[in-house]
Amino acid sequence: MEGIGGWLLAYLIGSVPVAVFYAAGLAGRFFDYHLGLLAGIFVVLAAPLVLVVMKLTYAPAWNIAALWVGTGSISIVVLAGALSTDDARLKEVAPVLAAIAFLSIVWAVVWTAYFLTSERVAKTFS
Repeated sequence: MEGIGGWLLAYLIGSVPVAVFYAAGLAGRFFDYHLGLLAGIFVVLAAPLVLVVMKLTYAPAWNIAALWVGTGSISIVVLAGALSTDDARLKEVAPVLAAIAFLSIVWAVVWTAYFLTSERVAKTFS
C-alpha cells in the first residue's frame, strides 16, 4: 500500500472539519468570532494537510506537530475558560467542554500512532 488512500485519506478528510472547529474555538473562544483570525488559524492548522497531499517526506512530522498544537491549544482554551469564570451558562456546558478536550487528545493520540506505525505512511513519505 502506497499513496493517499485508506486511513490516510480518512485522516485528510476528517482533519478539515477538526481544523475548522479548532480555529473557531481559538479565534472566538466559542463566543465572539473574528473571521480574519479564524481564517488565519485554520490556514496554520491545515497547512500540514497540504504537505500530505504533496507527499513531502516531512509531512508526517508536521502533521503530528499540528495535531498536538491544535489539541493542546483547544484543550487549554476550553478548560481554562470553563474553570476561570463564574458565568452560570458556561458552567452548565463545562462537561461538554471537557469532552471536547478529551476527544481532541484521543484524536491526536490515534493519528500520531497511525503516522508512526503505518506501512502506507512509511512507503508514501520515504
